[in-house]
Amino acid sequence: MTGVSCLYRRPSGIYVARLAVPIRLRPFVGRGEIHVSTHVRELGAAKLAAHQILAHWRQRFMALDIERLASSQPLLQGDGMISLPLAASATGLSEASLLNEIRTSRASLAMQAANWRGLRVADWGDIETDFDGSFVLNDVEARGDPQLLSEVVRLFDSATTINAILTSGVSSESWFLLQGSSAFRTNEPIEISSSALLVGKQIIETIRSAILTSALQSGSHRATAPIKAISPELITPPPSNRKRISEVFAIYEKRSSWAEQQSRRMRTEVGYFVDLMSDPFVDEIDLSTIDEYATLLARLPTDIYQTRRRFLENPSLRRLIEIAQSDGLALKTDATVKRHIGTLGEVLNFAVEPGGWLKFNPARRYKRGKEAHKSRPQDSRNEFSPDELECIFSQSWFQSGLGEFRENGVTNFRPYHFWIPLLALTSGGRVNELSQLYLDDLRCSASGSWFLDFNLTQPDKLDEPDKKLKNINSTRIVPLHDVVLKAGLIEYAQCLRDMGHTRLFPELKRDRLKGYGKPASTWFNEKFLGKQLRWNRDGTRVMHSFRHNFTTAVERLDLPERVMAQLLGHQRGETEGANRYAKDRNVDLLKPVLDRLTWPCLDHTGHFDVSAGLKAIAYALRRKEAIARSKANRKV
Repeated sequence: MTGVSCLYRRPSGIYVARLAVPIRLRPFVGRGEIHVSTHVRELGAAKLAAHQILAHWRQRFMALDIERLASSQPLLQGDGMISLPLAASATGLSEASLLNEIRTSRASLAMQAANWRGLRVADWGDIETDFDGSFVLNDVEARGDPQLLSEVVRLFDSATTINAILTSGVSSESWFLLQGSSAFRTNEPIEISSSALLVGKQIIETIRSAILTSALQSGSHRATAPIKAISPELITPPPSNRKRISEVFAIYEKRSSWAEQQSRRMRTEVGYFVDLMSDPFVDEIDLSTIDEYATLLARLPTDIYQTRRRFLENPSLRRLIEIAQSDGLALKTDATVKRHIGTLGEVLNFAVEPGGWLKFNPARRYKRGKEAHKSRPQDSRNEFSPDELECIFSQSWFQSGLGEFRENGVTNFRPYHFWIPLLALTSGGRVNELSQLYLDDLRCSASGSWFLDFNLTQPDKLDEPDKKLKNINSTRIVPLHDVVLKAGLIEYAQCLRDMGHTRLFPELKRDRLKGYGKPASTWFNEKFLGKQLRWNRDGTRVMHSFRHNFTTAVERLDLPERVMAQLLGHQRGETEGANRYAKDRNVDLLKPVLDRLTWPCLDHTGHFDVSAGLKAIAYALRRKEAIARSKANRKV
């Protein structure tokens, strides 16, 4: 709610502070600018007086905003929806601020569809999903009905759309919610800006009431009778030792012993904050300030220096944001934004020191967006309990090694239903690492020890590279546990070779972005755990939980830290010797370690039925071909 102040000097030598009145308040104030004399001729004293004037007017602007909030109540009464720009105008908030409030309240947004072409799905919960939550397109096309849509639709994920609009000004969406559980997928993505959004009046009224209550409870800003006009008299507040961020940084820089390069970097990055946020007082900086700053940083071009060189007028950072958007320039990455926030955090840490100007550092451990301060359930994976493991591996196909088939050969069983959970628990492999294995990645040492070789090598060099590992430390070998060997993995792999296959799981379809692990995770997390076992899908128990079980089991063997890191595919150590000179243990040394791991849930694991597995693969490949033909025919 701050105006912009600057000083200019009259012919008499006295400095005058000029304040720009926020556009939303100009009808109340009756002018676009306010000019107030500082009554002094010395520049330093004039700056202090201007700061005091600005603080005074900030309080007056706050009082006017309260009046606007109170007077907007009739517009927001009743049911129905209102456009976001009109809601922002009614509450006196900017569209960005209102979107932040809506995101925090987790409310839903809507928009008007106008002759959108796409597919209507009766129940989007029935669509097959991949492990990242996205829908499998083939399943959408199989279930969807072509339709031309013109009605009010709800956004599929309002928070994600808001994040995109706040970052880049527009969001591109293909999925929308309709009445009940039906959904609509557009043939072409829809570009959404804030001006197209609709929001419920009751939601805006709730936000308006909360802001008004907060303002009234602040103690220093209380609503009064409506103010028709304000006289710009100067009320001099008491002296203050408040400092702006630029002043605090100047003191911090003097007390630091930086090299010239670091000093230049610090001045540049703190200068971004001073420029974008109008050099605020440090005691006014809070989480919302940091959030707004991060949003603006993310809209700046990657190379500010080179972009400015294109223009003679040396544009401001806010002008560069407009240029970046209009010219489609590459923008600063999340990592760069995080680094700039970290630099600002260093200065704010100094401001928090005993006797400083700030009570706490709002940039400490800052993450983008208000929701980022909360850990997501899927980021807090739990290992399966012994009872849960027993429930999983007591399923019929684990004990018999055979899935169910209908008389016509149709089956929902796939060999990876048996092997991937078993390998995930006994090897600690990530789902994508296991799903992408070639038959050549199943190897045997000279002494006869079989192992999985997690690597980025593929036999067919003509293929597009299709393997992924989390990082270089994920390259490793893990011996096969005796349970896996007794279940017949080696015999099954040989039969696949004899049939001309090159992959351990040829029935899995590769996703261009997520790899081969996507359908495996979807089946296990959603169809098996969610629909078949009816476990609560809160993201804490998923395929990756097997890796947690493996990690716990290995840790209890009291192995050297480096051996444990090797088995899990982590960095082998913190020192140069551990990472560069010490070598990984070979499979013959690791095999006795793996054989010490025991899981009672696997005691009744059966021998895999190879003939049934090959039959299931043949059916899966035929189904893939049929879907591909159907898709090609629709394009024609």
